[in-house]
Amino acid sequence: MADAGNRKSPSLCAKRKASRVAQLCLALVALVGWSAAWRPAEAQEKSLLWKISKAENSIFLLGSIHYLRQDNYPLNQVILDAFAASKKLVLEIDLNNSAGAAAQKVALDKALYRDGTNLPQNVSEETYRLATQRATELGLDMRILNPMKPWFVSITMLAINLQRLGFDPKFGVDRYLAARAKETGKPTSGLETLEFQLGLFDQLSKEQQESMLRETVGELGRLGQSIDDIVQAWVQGDGDRLAELLLTGMQEYPDLQQKIIVERNRRWLTEIEGLIQQGSGAMVVVGAAHLVGKEGVVAMLQASGYTVEQK
Repeated sequence: MADAGNRKSPSLCAKRKASRVAQLCLALVALVGWSAAWRPAEAQEKSLLWKISKAENSIFLLGSIHYLRQDNYPLNQVILDAFAASKKLVLEIDLNNSAGAAAQKVALDKALYRDGTNLPQNVSEETYRLATQRATELGLDMRILNPMKPWFVSITMLAINLQRLGFDPKFGVDRYLAARAKETGKPTSGLETLEFQLGLFDQLSKEQQESMLRETVGELGRLGQSIDDIVQAWVQGDGDRLAELLLTGMQEYPDLQQKIIVERNRRWLTEIEGLIQQGSGAMVVVGAAHLVGKEGVVAMLQASGYTVEQK
């Protein structure tokens, strides 16, 4: 018999599983950016906004949550002031120029099987049974999802479940700021394309995609509290807490973490440095998971000699 002191309690295991799913979920939701507890703006000491500067040049760098609730608004005034002071808005993808039928076509081109097979032929019977059960609970007809690859089914179920919990992409920080930029005539651009982002998932192996789907459908029921914790940490500008919530569990998915977080952070670093050196006066808005932690963009910029000030 194992030593009782070394056994993990069921509740602790459940919490860790739920945390892993929430971390994976937020990473996924960051790529489909196509009431959490709320505090008034005046009670907040910090937001997830940094001013990055060198010599006379500076930009603002904001960590986004791509799904929020309506009662998370208005945003902290310091974010709105930084947006107003910025000359242009730079997002992960340019939401003002990558929507509608063209974006839907890009997604379907990646998501659909093109080899004559379907979902039940590419995952185990048990995984498909669990996915069907979860789809029914979400009000989805599994027959609609059968032509789709596991990674896309995972994202679809995550998005629908978030919306059932009251979170909506139209209240995402990036979409909100993109809409304001459009209204005010502020130019926008993107660090990546939607095709590139979805391709990150499409490049995962068959086994990795099934693992993602299996984990997602097995733990979606635990998602609510974890997502509330993440949004609360974002509202408070607590980067350390967000790094714990968003990144720790992703270490169990090293390939996914490298593709979704680390490699993209390194590519973005060069582009962000260019924006600073050009004196662009930009506000750069990317998923919160990309800014926190030792391999986050903020830490990379600081290590490269830039002055970093959290607002």
